[in-house]
Amino acid sequence: LGINDISCYRAATSGQPELAPTCQTPNIDRLASQGMRFTDFYAGAAVCSPSRAALITGRNTTRAGIYNWIPPGQPMHLRASEVTIAEMLKKQGYQTGHFGKWHLTSQGMGQPLPNQQGFDYSFFTCNNANPSHLNPVNFFRNGEAVGELQGYACQLVADEALQWLQQRDPERPFYLNLWFNEPHVKLAAPEELTAQHSHKPEYYGAIENMDLAVGRVQKFLKENGLAENTIIIFTSDNGSQEAYSNFPLRGQKAFNFEGGVREPFLVQWPGQVPAGKISRFPGSFTDVLPTLASLTGTAVPDDRQIDGADISPVFLGMAESVERETPIFFYRYFHDPVCMLRKGDWCLLGFEEPWPEGAELDTRKMANLKPVSPDLPPWSEWGFKQNHMEYIKNQQITAFELYNLAEDPGQRRNIAAGHPDMVEKMKAEMLRLRQQMLAEGGDWYTEE
Repeated sequence: LGINDISCYRAATSGQPELAPTCQTPNIDRLASQGMRFTDFYAGAAVCSPSRAALITGRNTTRAGIYNWIPPGQPMHLRASEVTIAEMLKKQGYQTGHFGKWHLTSQGMGQPLPNQQGFDYSFFTCNNANPSHLNPVNFFRNGEAVGELQGYACQLVADEALQWLQQRDPERPFYLNLWFNEPHVKLAAPEELTAQHSHKPEYYGAIENMDLAVGRVQKFLKENGLAENTIIIFTSDNGSQEAYSNFPLRGQKAFNFEGGVREPFLVQWPGQVPAGKISRFPGSFTDVLPTLASLTGTAVPDDRQIDGADISPVFLGMAESVERETPIFFYRYFHDPVCMLRKGDWCLLGFEEPWPEGAELDTRKMANLKPVSPDLPPWSEWGFKQNHMEYIKNQQITAFELYNLAEDPGQRRNIAAGHPDMVEKMKAEMLRLRQQMLAEGGDWYTEE
């Protein structure tokens, strides 16, 4: 899901292209009007699995060892030693549930599932809904296969979440992940929604169907007297691969340009989070765990590096910004730019090779690892594999681009030549963080 796919973000961005998204998201927009809308908030990665790892642990995904999205049959997964938001909040008596896409493990590999990562209850797919969002066959309930279901994934996930909320202990607080499968492919949406769009009808219809599911959750909270004391966060795990869905940002899913990692981020908490406020503070998925710890009076895990900052003063309107010890940093070996570092308004991009003049933004053509044989499909190297681990160890970052995002959010003017001191300073920090985090992330093929 891209930042321009949410209609309140689109309405606030001038110069929309002729083929701008046509989906409308009134229920998600309500979170913005009744809460806070962030303009410069970053996911955990430009693809799904690592982004989710950062969100749920407060740790940079490279430090957690999730270097790419997780394909079937691979050892890479969210380790049992990681402490999730759910595990943290259970110490404060929270009831916990996970609903929707998980994708932090490989199916059938014996790796920790949601119920082993702090969730009392789970209803999930290991990856995407199959064969599509309509009548999916690959959901699990508390680790047991459910079989074919009737309906659309987002509504089925909302059904399960609302049923769990009804059956929970009303005297205890709750935390839940509602991680919708929509709008990831393979797409499906009701005809009454797709019929409203002249282009990309299933993509925009899937987003609107998800928005309806968000509305159902909002209605339940209100009708059951829970709305005033519930914090709702809405975001996306990475940018869209659809044209203009990330407008006006450069890039798309899989790339560490702004369009791949800067996402919609909305926070609602009536009476606590200022209604209708817009924040330009650069936040990160890693901030969510320490911020929720602060807001709930819960201790942050103190036996490991937490890369995020407690940004509760920003949430509550008490401060425009907070200082962070670790800057916003991305590393993903598979596509250039392999590294991104943001400090204040400055953004440094690090490339394995200089970005070719006029290069087409194509995930297949621009992949650093391509099929080893012409007989293999173009996506055969996309997920994490054993040869990727060696590639990571030997990868060199040789070229850099610098941008001032306050003046140039679309990253159209590389100003590295005019600021050599800033480039050198940020370059040193970028390379240090990459080396440090890879050392902690480890080698999945040499571990016991």
